[in-house]
Amino acid sequence: MTPETSLVHAYLKASPETRIAFSRTLQGGLTSGTVLVDKHLRPMTDWVYGQIRERVGPQKLTAAQARMYIKELSVFARYNAAYLRQAAASVEAFCPALAHELYRNFLEEGGEPGKVPAHYVLYTTALLSDLDLLVTGHVPAPETQTLLLLHERMVNSHQPSNIAGGYYATEGVAIAETELLREITNRYGELTTGASGPQLEKLDDYYRLHLDDDHDAAPADGLSVEAAHIEGLAGFLRKSETFRLDLPQALTGFLEIFEGMAQWWTQLAYRAQEMVR
Repeated sequence: MTPETSLVHAYLKASPETRIAFSRTLQGGLTSGTVLVDKHLRPMTDWVYGQIRERVGPQKLTAAQARMYIKELSVFARYNAAYLRQAAASVEAFCPALAHELYRNFLEEGGEPGKVPAHYVLYTTALLSDLDLLVTGHVPAPETQTLLLLHERMVNSHQPSNIAGGYYATEGVAIAETELLREITNRYGELTTGASGPQLEKLDDYYRLHLDDDHDAAPADGLSVEAAHIEGLAGFLRKSETFRLDLPQALTGFLEIFEGMAQWWTQLAYRAQEMVR
């Protein structure tokens, strides 16, 4: 991936105010995490994932293409709980509050005893039940392995600020990715079983668990599970000075992971196109 093909660089080229804000932040000139998150990171995330959805084109996928996406997207879910736990351990001594937030997310993702089972287990069993699709043990494509490597290095970083930014990038795209994945599994269901949406009962339950504000698993503040993860981590960037986080390092961590995730989707889209040539 080069600046000429990067969706992040395309956004920065079209949004010079964000390009300037990033430059100022990295050089220590912009110190407002609230401005950085709300005026720049969130709009960029929305735009980039809008472009990704157009490239994927879920309603036009063949069964083979949809299956490829489902299998590759399942891999990160397999390891995310472990990444969250390691990230919490890495920042605990420096910022206990951030460690608490990451560990809370780990318990939700990894399955807290007596509550909702591990999300990866829910997802993989739902795929088996509704679509007769086995993804457990899938060996990832090189681009997925690269994404895992980027996260592995991030969560083991000695820089808590880098981890805060990196995990905000990971969680900041979670709603967009979950909605896109739902479209892909619905497409696969339509093509293979003639069913989609609520007809895929266990998958529908899985998506509602993550996206519905009124789901039993949602926090009491009226946010969905994924929205609460996003807001929880965004708070540390907004109040970076309060938590003694270095905003330039946080932006660095964000860009390293966000660029990696955008590249991952772009390369999966290339892979899907090659499947029909």
